[in-house]
Amino acid sequence: MKLLLIVASAFAAIGMAVPAYADDDMDSKFQASLDAAGITYDPSTVVAAGKWVCTTYQGGSGTSDVVSGLQAKNDGLSDDKAAKFAAIAASTYCPYVMTSGPGAKTAGSSS
Repeated sequence: MKLLLIVASAFAAIGMAVPAYADDDMDSKFQASLDAAGITYDPSTVVAAGKWVCTTYQGGSGTSDVVSGLQAKNDGLSDDKAAKFAAIAASTYCPYVMTSGPGAKTAGSSS
């Protein structure tokens, strides 16, 4: 699987502007979950990319938009891996977007 390399410039800038969602333990949990799912990544940018997922969900985007955004920045990232990345990021950094309200997102949902 191609590394999440292209994420560096876009997500690094976004990551600097995003409020702190997690401590180092959450970041480690996120990376361990990605490892367990077989998703390769650039350790220097992956946390910012995970937080971008939450920012995008919080902005009202659905899972299909998040998956498309991840794929646009990471050539060769499959639908399955992008959806898993989004689900892992959301469950780690912003689980409330997955479970709250009538418009709650679920892994694999298209809205």
